[in-house]
Amino acid sequence: MKSIDLTKGPISRSLIIIAAPLVAGNILQGMVEVVDLFFVGRLSPAAIGGVGLSISVIFVLMTLIIGLSGGTTAFVSRYYGEGNYPYAGRVLIQALILGLIFSLMISVVGTLFATDLLELFGAPEEVVIEGAAYLRVLSLGIVTLVEFWIVSAFFQSIGDTKTPLLIILVINLLNIVLNPVLIFGIGIAPAMGVSGAAAATVITRAVGLGIGVMLLGPLNRQMEFTRQAEADVCLMRRILRVAVPNMVQSGVRSVSYLIMYIIIVSYGTLALSAFGIVSRIEMLALMPGFGIATAAAVMVGQNLGAGDPDRSEASAWKALELYAGFMAVITVLFLMFGARITEFFDPSGLSNPYAISYFLVISPFYVLIAIAIVLSFALNGAGDTRKPMYATLLSYLLVQVPLALIIPDLTGTGIVGVWYAMAIGILVQTVALYLMFRSGKWRNIKI
Repeated sequence: MKSIDLTKGPISRSLIIIAAPLVAGNILQGMVEVVDLFFVGRLSPAAIGGVGLSISVIFVLMTLIIGLSGGTTAFVSRYYGEGNYPYAGRVLIQALILGLIFSLMISVVGTLFATDLLELFGAPEEVVIEGAAYLRVLSLGIVTLVEFWIVSAFFQSIGDTKTPLLIILVINLLNIVLNPVLIFGIGIAPAMGVSGAAAATVITRAVGLGIGVMLLGPLNRQMEFTRQAEADVCLMRRILRVAVPNMVQSGVRSVSYLIMYIIIVSYGTLALSAFGIVSRIEMLALMPGFGIATAAAVMVGQNLGAGDPDRSEASAWKALELYAGFMAVITVLFLMFGARITEFFDPSGLSNPYAISYFLVISPFYVLIAIAIVLSFALNGAGDTRKPMYATLLSYLLVQVPLALIIPDLTGTGIVGVWYAMAIGILVQTVALYLMFRSGKWRNIKI
């Protein structure tokens, strides 16, 4: 394990050194999502739709954790940049305590109300049955995902991105092995269907959490974890003040995504299956950029802690250039090979026309998505989490969702009108975040 001083040296070199393991880790994670989808797709279109719907519900329930992870990154990177290592360690302990509390809440809701939550979307009965089976198992073991996420965010925030990568490599290989074993039943393992995919995720994240905790040991002398192993309510409140707007931002995005699912359900099971496919494929394409954006957030936080906001801003712009260039290439690939990609996941071909229409409308906006993600992460890394929250509220709740209800009937474009509404929302969010970041007010944020 080796952390990197991100407050000195060439910006491009520092960004690439810290981003490369994050990108690799995100690609590995995205590949596991694709493997999940591949095996689940061998069950039925209803299984694909049910798992996709369940993951959307989990994203809503996980908004607390997404915000907490962002708050952890802002605090740890800022204190690490200042050279206050024990306080950076103290932040991790408080984040883990908060993560445990929040994960218990998520577990109760997701386990007890899985069917009720999915029925709210008006999905067909077979989709609800499959989705509820997946959601219950994932909710029962959600604490493993939550705490592993927080530990990984800590390593990343101190500039050590290789350790999380190695852990992800190990657990994702294990996940790929467990998927067919638990889904279809091999040897003494019973066939669990979609529940097996969820069980594989929970088991492997538990393994990853155990490895991560063990690897924190060598940092104890510098971070003083064992001396900080008690609740600090004051620090928790400070973390939450930064995290709550991030939670709202993630919550609005997730709720809007669920509303889009409700709208798409009205177009039938095949449309729902197609949206589940393109969502997974799109997430795989975005995964490398999330690594770049996370690196930007860490560099912004550490350099603000070191008193160098100019370097923070330059880091964000460099990350934006890298991600936007990558997504331009992805746009070309999806426009050229979108049909073949979707056929891989749905051998029946029945849902492919819906998926192809999605790529034709949305993929030209991928460069704007890259810009929005980097600027949002950079603002969050600075601790200025309110601005991304406002941009998300505007683009999703006030633009995308209303237009998704209006455009299809107004223009007679059907589900393609829903895709147009999503594209307009992307444009609005990107413009808003660009103006907010350019204002420079984030440079003086105190946390």
